Amino acid sequence: MRVLLLAALLAGIAMPALAVPFCPGPRGGGVVLGFEVGRMSETERAQFYEQRLRARGIDASDTRMWGGCIQTFVTENGHFTMRFYDPWTLEEIPLD
Repeated sequence: MRVLLLAALLAGIAMPALAVPFCPGPRGGGVVLGFEVGRMSETERAQFYEQRLRARGIDASDTRMWGGCIQTFVTENGHFTMRFYDPWTLEEIPLD
């Protein structure tokens, strides 16, 4: 009985993680969008990608790296929405 309860709890915890995308992004500062980003801290990398998204007209803020993806909050029609982008192409990754 305890084993079944533990398995059910673990399955419930794991389910939300399945909704988050995974991106095989650059490791340690590789080639991104055709140029070298060098060695960057996690914060510097997030700022770099936020600038790149803004250059594309995406109103990104509070950007961070999540599962190899770019996670950012975008202002759209006065509302903040969380979005994920591929670090190689800067294409949005749908969560559906």
